Amino acid sequence: MENFELEDAVKEVMDGILPKKSRKIYEAQYDTFVKWCCQRKLENVNEDVLLKSKTLSSSTLWAHYSMLKTMLNVKRNIDVSKFYKLSAFLKRKSEGYKPKKAKVLTLDQIDKFLLEAPDKGFLMIKVALIFGVAGACRGKELHA
Repeated sequence: MENFELEDAVKEVMDGILPKKSRKIYEAQYDTFVKWCCQRKLENVNEDVLLKSKTLSSSTLWAHYSMLKTMLNVKRNIDVSKFYKLSAFLKRKSEGYKPKKAKVLTLDQIDKFLLEAPDKGFLMIKVALIFGVAGACRGKELHA
């Protein structure tokens, strides 16, 4: 009886490690990795197995590494952060990588648009709603 209580307590703590919002993504990534290992008849997870990566972009590799690092630690008690060749590989893959940045309107551009727009009354309401929704503004911020 005590063994079941201990297992439940450990499961509860381990479940708290995974982020709630992205738990499904982490588990899907882990399941994909497990299926990939099964297809290649790889029983033990080691650094060499993880180095056999697909040709993915640097940011994708880092995201997969992060999720697998957490899941392998939780599910199999494997500390991937000690795989130094893998870390070096990921760092080398990200050399020269430039993340894409979204373009942002400046305050002057917004003012110019609102002031020069035809039919200002109706258009300003539409624009305010678009900025409010897209910018996730609170009512007070939207009014300001």
